[in-house]
Amino acid sequence: MPIEVTKPLGGEATKFKKTILSEIIMDKYTQETKIWLDERFKKCDEHGIYFAHQPIYGFRKGSYKAGLFYEYFRIYQIMKALSHLEFNSLLDVGGAEGYKAHIAREIFGVEVKNCDLSEEACKRAKEIFQIDSDPADIHRLPYKDKQFDVVICSEVLEHITDVRKALHELLRVASGAVVITVPHEPKKVIEDNIRKKLPHSHVHNFIHNSFDFLKTKVYHIFSKRMISPLLLIPGILIEAMPAEYTASIPKRFIYTYNACLPILRRLFPTKVATFLISFLVRLDEFICKFLPLYHSILIIILKNEGILHKRKIQNVSVNRIINMKIPYYYMQK
Repeated sequence: MPIEVTKPLGGEATKFKKTILSEIIMDKYTQETKIWLDERFKKCDEHGIYFAHQPIYGFRKGSYKAGLFYEYFRIYQIMKALSHLEFNSLLDVGGAEGYKAHIAREIFGVEVKNCDLSEEACKRAKEIFQIDSDPADIHRLPYKDKQFDVVICSEVLEHITDVRKALHELLRVASGAVVITVPHEPKKVIEDNIRKKLPHSHVHNFIHNSFDFLKTKVYHIFSKRMISPLLLIPGILIEAMPAEYTASIPKRFIYTYNACLPILRRLFPTKVATFLISFLVRLDEFICKFLPLYHSILIIILKNEGILHKRKIQNVSVNRIINMKIPYYYMQK
């Protein structure tokens, strides 16, 4: 199912009547993904603390999986892109528990809304961040044309059935701009995921110019490479969070790494580690600018050039994003 980039999107968007997600007929893959996600967003640790999809509790604070220092790379680049746009309303599509929408609200002081395929994710966004969140399939968003100034969609398109239909919807509900991030992975990884038929796996392959076909629709496209693999090992060592076994990493490496965590945390105490992660975020921007080694791509699709400013309207600090946190959220039994 890799994305084809030779044909432009279809004709003008038609109005879509708002409906309840459960009433929408979804394809089998989307249905299975929804079930998987609903279980994911119910997860909590042994203490009853919600096990977050993103580092909502702050750097090294748990309860979330290891390796999420890359989230800071993505979120910083998204917020940096937003800092050049003039907007009053924002929708995060596939926004999980509402973390990115929360950060955008804190930094820019705008109206935010969240939506996600998972109804459980929408509940968490309302409970944790008091953000209005709608259960929605990205292929059929329950919003009016041009309802939001800006729409963001981060690490979602690689999971879905129809990328072109989803792009059509993102552009339909945005009046000013759409900001997207997608992973860049080898085709073999995508082919293996498709063969295994796993829900919520990566089933589309993207490169930095995958969205250039939209230029035929008179949209202005800006793309940016980010997340260099050269920073993977330094980032994991500095983050020093317990890792879980995965099929792609031998158990002995996971065991050795977890056994070394006390040493790593002594070498990189929290304040030092926070500074170093902040440094890696800036270093990543420099490396990806000059080397064709990257794990992710940020795309800005402008529908209205008037909202773009060359200079930042609002300053975005890496440290502010890294230090943004909330108290632990305990799931009700």
